[in-house]
Amino acid sequence: MTNSADVAARAGVSRSTVSQILNGHGHRFRPDMVDRVQSVARELGYRPSIAGRALARGTSDIVITLLPNISLGPRLRELIDRVTDELAQAGRTNLIRLSSGDAQIDEAVLALRPAGLWSVAPLAPTQRARLDEANVAVVDPPREYQEAIDREIGAMQARHLIERGYTAVAIATPEALREQPYATARERGALEECQRAGVAVLPTIRLSLERGSSQQTAEMLRGQSVGIAAYNDDVALAVMSAAIRAGRNVPDDIGVIGVDNTIASGVTEPSLTTIDIDVRFSAHEIVRALLDGPEVFTLDELDTMKSSVSVVDGGSTAR
Repeated sequence: MTNSADVAARAGVSRSTVSQILNGHGHRFRPDMVDRVQSVARELGYRPSIAGRALARGTSDIVITLLPNISLGPRLRELIDRVTDELAQAGRTNLIRLSSGDAQIDEAVLALRPAGLWSVAPLAPTQRARLDEANVAVVDPPREYQEAIDREIGAMQARHLIERGYTAVAIATPEALREQPYATARERGALEECQRAGVAVLPTIRLSLERGSSQQTAEMLRGQSVGIAAYNDDVALAVMSAAIRAGRNVPDDIGVIGVDNTIASGVTEPSLTTIDIDVRFSAHEIVRALLDGPEVFTLDELDTMKSSVSVVDGGSTAR
């Protein structure tokens, strides 16, 4: 079996040089040397042993991204892509793991001896304790931080609808329980904004997003004149479809605003007003914390994150 000594002998360098170049530290060497070592490694079919590196250093080059059981919208996918790319530039491999939801950290994850773990959703105390016990650097948003962002999203939706002249607001959320941690905070933010503005709030619309469900929603929208703050663009598009089915005019009778700025939001008729989230700042801070230490999510960063949330105007609220 080919090992690093074989690569070193063929390339005319030391085993240490081979190890550093193939483990993401090629910037320390001349480009021609890096090219030669990588070429020889490919020719001989040699790849560094993850297990060997983990034993030698105590950790591997792997970073775990722990995903909760929620729908992966385009902004979350973009965030994961950006984190993955920045980690790769630092010689780290991002491994995606879906959370089992049982508040336990999978032993298979710990067996990889990850260099760090980023949890998209706040970890349970038992999960955090297990990771601390295994000396895994952890980056996860404090629950209060995540809720503050989602409340701001809901408040921004309500403000937009009120500014467009809708005298009553309703919140539309999915029935799926897996979305509730985020949906609840957004709903609260919208309700608080309506209370501050003295605008009437109608009962929350809960829909399943299953085929045929728009008929039930249509019955709820008959006779109503309202601005609707939807959990995301999928829910918003379902509400728009239901409003049209009920014979209501969008945006004159029913105004709708979603979240995520999906491709579909721009190609519907009318186009959907939505909330866009610029994830570049978050991606950079997550990677910085994984590489340099998990001190992240300060109040200043919370304000910066809030400032990255913006309304994308569409025809669904163009009154």
